[in-house]
Order: sequence, then C-alpha cells, then structure tokens
Amino acid sequence: MSDFCLVRQPVFGSTGSLIGYEIRFNDTDDGRNTFAQSFLSGNFDLVRNRLPAFVAATREQLVGDAFLVAEPGSAIVMLPPSLTPDAEVVEAIARLRAGGGQVALDSVGATPSAVEALLPHMSWVRVDARSGDPATINAICDRIMAAVSATGAPAPRLIAGNVEDLNQYEATLERGFDGFQGTFFSRPEPLPAADMPQSTVAAMRLMGLARNNDVSDRQLEDVIATDPVLTFQLLRLVNSAALGGRGVESIGQALRLIGRNAFLRWLAVAVAAARKSKNGVDQELVRQAVERGRLCEQLAGRGRDAGTLFLVGLFSLLDAVFRMPLHEILERVVLSEDANQALLDRSGPYADAINFAESYELGLFENATEIATGMGVDASKLGDFYTNAISWTAEALGAALETQQAAPGRR
Repeated sequence: MSDFCLVRQPVFGSTGSLIGYEIRFNDTDDGRNTFAQSFLSGNFDLVRNRLPAFVAATREQLVGDAFLVAEPGSAIVMLPPSLTPDAEVVEAIARLRAGGGQVALDSVGATPSAVEALLPHMSWVRVDARSGDPATINAICDRIMAAVSATGAPAPRLIAGNVEDLNQYEATLERGFDGFQGTFFSRPEPLPAADMPQSTVAAMRLMGLARNNDVSDRQLEDVIATDPVLTFQLLRLVNSAALGGRGVESIGQALRLIGRNAFLRWLAVAVAAARKSKNGVDQELVRQAVERGRLCEQLAGRGRDAGTLFLVGLFSLLDAVFRMPLHEILERVVLSEDANQALLDRSGPYADAINFAESYELGLFENATEIATGMGVDASKLGDFYTNAISWTAEALGAALETQQAAPGRR
C-alpha cells in the first residue's frame, strides 16, 4: 500500500494528439522523495503509460540527481519559477541533460524573473494561458525566444498551461505553442444537436434494466440477444477482461458467473468505448470517464453501492464524451434517483464521490482527502485506488476496442 498520492493530467499536441502527461504528487509531511517512491514502486511507469511525463522538481531533487534513475526521456523535469539559478543548479541541469534528460521551466509569466537565466538550458517552457490577452502572451513568448536566441541555444518548445476556454486555446495555438493542457480539454461544450448510435442507446437502456431486481437474468438475455453486435461485444469483453478467458458462451452465463454489478460495469465500458474518434482529446475523455467510474467504485461503503458509484463516476463525464447535455443522456437510461441527484444537482449520498474524483484529478489532494475521510474512506488507500483505476481501465478499454474491431459487420 502506498502512502502518497499522484495524479496524471494530459498534455495534448497542436493536432489534438496525446503527447504526454503531467504527473503531480502530494507533499509528504516528512519530506520524502515521492518521485523516487513512485519510480521504485512501478507506479511512475504505470501512470505515464510509455509517454513522457512532466514532473515538478524541487531544488533538493534536482541537485541530488533524483531524476537520473529514470529512463532517459521518460521524465521531463519541471523547474519552479522560484528556483535560484546558481552554479549548483546549472551543474545539476547539465548532468541531467548529459544523461539524456529534458528540462522544462514552469510558469513563465508577464513579469520577468531571475530564473529565466536558465532559459537557454530548457527543452520546454510552460506559459500560463491566463497571463493576459493574446498580445500579452505574444510578448511573453517573444521575451523567451529573445533570451534563448541571444545565446545561440535551440528554441524551447512551448506549453500552454491552464487553458480554460476556446479563446485561450486559439490564441496559444495561433502563436505556435507545441503543447496544451487545462480544463478546456476535459469539459468540451456539449452540442445539443449531437446524437448517439442506436446500439449505444440500446446498451444504455439495458443499464437501467440490469439495475432492476424485478427483471430476471433471462429477460436481460432475451433483450441483449436482439442485437447481435452487442451480444458479440459483451461476450468478448466479459471473456477477455473479466474472467481471463474462461469460455463464457452466453449472456446468461456471464450474468451468473460475475453478477449484475460486474456485468453492468462491462456494459458501461462498452458504451463509453463506442465513442469513436481518432482525436487524442476524445480518446482521453473516454479513458478518463471509465477511470473515474472505477475510482468512484472503490469508495463503496456506508450504504453506498459500488455499482451505482461506478455509474455515477462514468456518467459524470459522458456529456463531454458524447457532446450532449447530461440531462439528455440520462433520459436514455434509467438510473436510481440517488444517482440522478448526484449527476444533475450534486446532491444526495453519491454527490461526494463526484466531488472527490474531480478534486483528486485536479491534484487538490488535501481537499480530496477531506471528502474521502468524510465518506469513511481510509485516506492512505487513495493513491492505490487511483493507480488501480488506471490499470483496470487500460485493460478494460483495451478489451473493448479489440472487441469493436472484431465485431461482425466491421471492417
């Protein structure tokens, strides 16, 4: 069991592709190196998923060569704006770069600071997209490039951080930024005219039936059997992901073996994975929705049902996934009144689960811990809950996508 928390937040390229993650750690009271802990435990490589990870560094970590243990290129070390650019720091950066590492300067803003003396050594620079209007952003970028070109060093790549709206995104994209991150990418505006494929609507209706104890397994099997593609998808998904290939041959058998809650979970994964897009932002939203469902599910207890927690977590992002208002999505599926209250009004016994997940995903660990503790959850388990959600989602979505590609009638 880990006693530290970490969270990853996506960094997208100018074409919408996923180019890496920023990994944030909580501060420990005893000052331990949480990066080293995560690296030694294997969590760092699990969370970065073979992509570069932007990791904030303290002065102590930098001069102590803490990041030299990582595979070259796996960790992009982000230096805080408060760092003093003395000889010891410059030497540490040189060692890191000599070992194949990359260094980024964080939070360059409208007001110049002493740390900008390190700009010629940087591979990346992050600019806060909230720093001002496009003219101000351009002036910041001009200052960065002038400081670097004066030394003859290669120009660093630029990341727009804290992108919150379309105007900020378009301004930084037009300027030529290479990376983008912020809440804008996790909460795209729903499109009222959007709609879902009929098979997805049918699967969502099945979720409501599966939660009704008055509906028998046989009745569920009969409903699912009317859609051959859905039958095939669910059998493949349950076989490959849930039971390790034990040879489930019917929906009824799957229900008997794994139970309704687990069956409902796989059905929800199939619904989320049905959102097809080659855009990295959309793919990341699907991943985040399923991951949030699994994260919330692990908060079960004190009268909160694990299956309902999973659905509440997953549905809390489906408006962004399907570009539809949430109330329209909920009209297509019968959830419990408690679930609807949590999703639409942020009230009732399941609302805290969504609040916890959102706080944790933003790296607000103190707030997330307070909410979880109030729910009766052991705060020392939160880091394990999150990494479990990542690994479970990777397996589940991998199986779902393989199933879609192999489904009858697909090419």
